Amino acid sequence: MVIMLHGPAGNACTPFDRYAADRHLAASGGRFAVASIDDWPSADITGAILPYLRANGLDTERIGLLGWSSGGAGALRLAAELGPKRVWAVAAASPAVTASQAPLRELVDIPVWLGCGEHDDWALQTQTMLKGLKALGATTEGRVTSGCQDVAYRRRVLPEQLAFLSRHI
Repeated sequence: MVIMLHGPAGNACTPFDRYAADRHLAASGGRFAVASIDDWPSADITGAILPYLRANGLDTERIGLLGWSSGGAGALRLAAELGPKRVWAVAAASPAVTASQAPLRELVDIPVWLGCGEHDDWALQTQTMLKGLKALGATTEGRVTSGCQDVAYRRRVLPEQLAFLSRHI
């Protein structure tokens, strides 16, 4: 089970309507299910969403997390909160969080993918977080590449994020 957290202008349909997450999952063999949540900052993910998914037959004992922009920051924070016993990997594109606020030490035992476009306001912070996680010995992938925080960048990196999550199930 992967929980996807959208950015500030998104909703639960954004990963599928705008980024074709369902098609990317089908093309990669679909090793996991994906749930996207409307208004996730106010959603009770651990107390309501995960129990609901479990009651509907999905394995939520350990989850993956994926997010973009503020959703990327939320995915990193939730992974740090739940820890490696509950989270098998986290992938965040353009995470809207400063390196000093990011929970790097809490993420050391969780595989992390971080990416950002070089023209994105969060590029320097993302690069700093990648270096910090690597210095702490974390399993880390991703990089700052061409692009900015837009639909084109997210569409381009989504297959890489999903492949990363697949490798760490």
